[in-house]
Amino acid sequence: MKINISNLSEGVHEYQFEENPSTIELDERFSKPVLVQVELEKRRRQLFLTGHIKTSGRFACDRCCDDFGKDIGIDYRMTYVYDMNDAGDTDKDELTVIQTSTNEIDIDEDVREYTLLAVPLKLLCRENCAGLCSTCGANLNKETCSCLKEDIDPDLVGKKLKKIVNNN
Repeated sequence: MKINISNLSEGVHEYQFEENPSTIELDERFSKPVLVQVELEKRRRQLFLTGHIKTSGRFACDRCCDDFGKDIGIDYRMTYVYDMNDAGDTDKDELTVIQTSTNEIDIDEDVREYTLLAVPLKLLCRENCAGLCSTCGANLNKETCSCLKEDIDPDLVGKKLKKIVNNN
């Protein structure tokens, strides 16, 4: 996904891209094309990019291990400058210094990184996923297991932990 910036007039320019996930090196979890909408504002010594990324993938639930589909969407910004003096107080994570001879901006790596950052750390097939039985491994979303469930007394656990810590 390259944007030609040579001879680009000052002002706002809009671009749309559709890319295969493997082309930008996203792993096999991402199943649908990556859609990217970009607004690029060119000023005399700076380029301000605002991007919106949309795709979806198949992930394994962290509680029940079932596969599920999830839409991924994220907005990101990037500022391109020809000289660090033109950066102002721009966040360093959103800043790229380019040469005055640069003819195009390649956003593939930014799109890949921001897409991966948009994947939640805890992947759940649904918010109230019951998970797996810790004894028999049954998927508690689909079946009820017959394992004995012991009620744990938190006071008793606390007393036993104190005893272990105090070496008694």
